[in-house]
Amino acid sequence: MSMWFNRVLTEWRRLWGSVAFRLTLNYSLLAAGTTAFLLIFAYGKIVDLLQIQFSRQVMLAVNRLNAHYDSSGLFALQQEIEQLLSDQTDIDTEMYLLSSPTGLRLVGNLELFSLEETDEAVSPLDLLKETDSPILLNVLRQGMPITGLLTLRQLPDGSTLIVGRDIADMREIQALIGNAVIAATLVALFLVIIGTTIFRRELRHRVQAIRDTALRVGTGELTRRVPDTTEIDEFVQLRYDINYMLDRIETLMAGVQNVSDSIAHNLRTPLARVLGRLEKARSGSQDPAKLVAAMDAASAEIMELINVSEKLLLIAEAESGLQRQGFSVISLQALINDVFELYEPVASESSISLSRHTEPVSVQADADLLASAITNLVDNAFKYAGPGSHIELRVTHRKDMACITVRDNGSGVPAEHLARLGTRFHRLESEAPGFGLGLASVCAIAALHGGHVEFRDAAPGLAADLLLPTLQNGNVLVMKP
Repeated sequence: MSMWFNRVLTEWRRLWGSVAFRLTLNYSLLAAGTTAFLLIFAYGKIVDLLQIQFSRQVMLAVNRLNAHYDSSGLFALQQEIEQLLSDQTDIDTEMYLLSSPTGLRLVGNLELFSLEETDEAVSPLDLLKETDSPILLNVLRQGMPITGLLTLRQLPDGSTLIVGRDIADMREIQALIGNAVIAATLVALFLVIIGTTIFRRELRHRVQAIRDTALRVGTGELTRRVPDTTEIDEFVQLRYDINYMLDRIETLMAGVQNVSDSIAHNLRTPLARVLGRLEKARSGSQDPAKLVAAMDAASAEIMELINVSEKLLLIAEAESGLQRQGFSVISLQALINDVFELYEPVASESSISLSRHTEPVSVQADADLLASAITNLVDNAFKYAGPGSHIELRVTHRKDMACITVRDNGSGVPAEHLARLGTRFHRLESEAPGFGLGLASVCAIAALHGGHVEFRDAAPGLAADLLLPTLQNGNVLVMKP
């Protein structure tokens, strides 16, 4: 017995630990309780209606007999009652008693308990005299104890007329309705148990695919996805959201792995070069000038590595949707003018022609990040266009987009490399200076602002378009990644 009880208790605890079971059980019990309350309320109203109906029948009968007495007298009333008792109609339910002014029984099938035969302080006759409405009393009919709905009418000559009706039929109807209410409540509770079990099993089946996918992803299967289903319900959108999240996680993990591999590959050489120079300076000549030159070279290499780390941090923050400062409304025309003034002396020294063409466009953005993206595009154009080239800065509208274009007329980029521009650590020439992070940071900043970067062949040269989505009023609609 103890083992069976412990097993039942364990199973109950397991069921109660299910959120689906608790929710379904609570709502089902609420529905069953509401149904039971409504049934009980209806039962009470039906019982009241039956009692009112029986009372009306009793009142109609006593009023009819009282009218017969008024028109024909006591003897005629006595004959009428005898006729009613002998016509075999409603003989099991009707009750009559006519007594003389002295209390002598004249006719009827009804006997009232005497005060000595009851434990009540007031006799049934006194109770009947206190009210004009029918009341329930325990009486004798033809020697059999019954409960009847009785009323008393005092006649003008002092005679007493009592009319009543056996409520056995009403009690049977009440019992029938009460049993129906109990049965309905029990059926509702049974359906609650069945419904709770079915709902829990169905919900568990619907969630099982998500649980299996989460378990597989947790063990390292990042390509695992929640399988599609033909059913259309609330879990469909959840499946889409989870699969989108897993796609994003897989992309970020692949990016982290690529970045880690690229960092290990691209930073190892500069670090080895710094270490070699320091080792050579320490073990070689003690000439102060050479030592200073070695330290300067090492410092330059380290500063370059710091710049790489800064760019990687900037890319990571932009791709994750973080902002170091709040977005504000800025003028692209003013921003391009600032960049133009910054690079104009450098262009003159490098024999590069620099021009600008701007339209009045205001956008909502992080000014520092956007300026960094534009300067990276300009630096890239300076690096690959070369002396004697022409670089143009433009701000225009392109449908519903604000477009910042940096275009040069240099040698351009081979078609096979256009699709890879903006990828971390990708460089056209491995011996070219830099680490291939400039354009990657531009793409990340554009994504942070809800835009993107397009690279196209300018024939000759390369054109880079930084596109930002705009509203009708000319402000950028910022969409966080």
